[in-house]
Amino acid sequence: MSLNATIGLFVVELLLLGICIWQERKPADLLKPRLLPYRLFMLILVVMSLATAAHIVALVTGNPVMPRRKMGM
Repeated sequence: MSLNATIGLFVVELLLLGICIWQERKPADLLKPRLLPYRLFMLILVVMSLATAAHIVALVTGNPVMPRRKMGM
């Protein structure tokens, strides 16, 4: 994935995270329950944005992000 596409994906993830935070901070209405679990979406978006940020760092520096331990132990 190119750097421009990765940055675009990162911006979209941050925008969706902001929308979820905005919806979560609205006062709850007992007559109209929320249909979407915004906290679950926020958790997923935070994990995705961290992975995308690591990918951006890898693209900018040219060094791939390597795991700390050896695989296959």
